[in-house]
Amino acid sequence: MRAAIPCLLILASCATAPFDEPDPPDLLASLLENADPGVREEAVSRLSIQGGSIPELLEGVERPEKALAYAEEDTASIRQGITRALEDRNHELMVWRAYHALRAGCLARHWSRVSDALSRQGFRLIEIYEPHERAKFVRFLAQPAAYVNGAGDRHDLFFWVQSIRKDDSWIVREIYVGLHVKFDAPFKQLSSTDRYPRGSALARFFELEELQKLAMVFPLLEEIEFTYGRIRLKDAVWTSSGFHLNAGFAMEARKGGRGVYYIARSQLDPGEDQRGRLNRTPFIRGLGAGPLKKQGASFWGGGAPKPTED
Repeated sequence: MRAAIPCLLILASCATAPFDEPDPPDLLASLLENADPGVREEAVSRLSIQGGSIPELLEGVERPEKALAYAEEDTASIRQGITRALEDRNHELMVWRAYHALRAGCLARHWSRVSDALSRQGFRLIEIYEPHERAKFVRFLAQPAAYVNGAGDRHDLFFWVQSIRKDDSWIVREIYVGLHVKFDAPFKQLSSTDRYPRGSALARFFELEELQKLAMVFPLLEEIEFTYGRIRLKDAVWTSSGFHLNAGFAMEARKGGRGVYYIARSQLDPGEDQRGRLNRTPFIRGLGAGPLKKQGASFWGGGAPKPTED
C-alpha cells in the first residue's frame, strides 16, 4: 500500500472564480477561431472557469464553423502533441508540453467526446475517482517509461481528466499531467546519487535537509508524482504556474508512513487572473523553478494521491 499523500495533489480549479460578468460569447468564439493553439487553449480555459462548454457557447454564434473545426482538430491531435512532448528529454519541459496539448484538446468539451478521442488515440484508462455525484476524475497512462533519469529510474507519463456534471452532461473542467516513479528504496541511498539535472526541482527535492531528518523515521521513499500546472492560492489576484511534487515515505516493513507535498513556481507560462485571462505582456519564458515550498504532509494510509477540487 502506498503512502497517503495530501489531496492538494496538483493545482485544481473547480471552484468558480469571483468575477463580475462572464466573458462575452462573441469574444470567446473569436479566440477559438485563432490560428494560435495557445490562444485557443486560453479560450477554453476561460470558458471552463465560467462553467461553460464549446457546444453551448457556439450555439449562439452566427458562423461557428471555423471554431468548431479548430476544436475538433485540437481534440483529434492530442496524441501528436504528446508525441512531440516526449521528444523533449528535459523532464520539466516534457510535462509542460504535455499539459498544454491535453488542455487545448480536452477543456470545455463533453466528457463522452473526450473519452472516445482518448481511447481511439491509444491512451489507457487506469482509474476512475468520483469524490461526489457532481465531480469525476479519470486517470490515464500516456506513456510508460516516458522519462528515464541518469540513474535509470523509469517515469511514466500520466494525466487526470476532471469533469463536472452540468444538467445531464459531464463537461471537462481541468487536466492534471505529470510523471510517476516508484523507488521503494532507502531515501539516503537514493539521495547519495545525482538522479536529476542539477538545479531542477526534483534534484533539489533530494537535497532537502528536512527530508534527511524525515528519513530517520521513515527511511523508504516509495514513490514520487511530479506534475505541472497552475498554483491556485486562495484570495490570490494572479495565479502563477509551476511544479507540484508529492512523495510517499514509509517505515521498514511498511508499518507506517508519511506523505509530503511541495510546490515550486516556474516561468514557463504567464500569470493568469481570476477569469483565466493570461498576462502575456511583458512575459519572457524561462527554464528552471523557484524554491521548493512545503504545502502539507499526511500520515500513511489509503493508496495513491488523488486530485482535489479546490
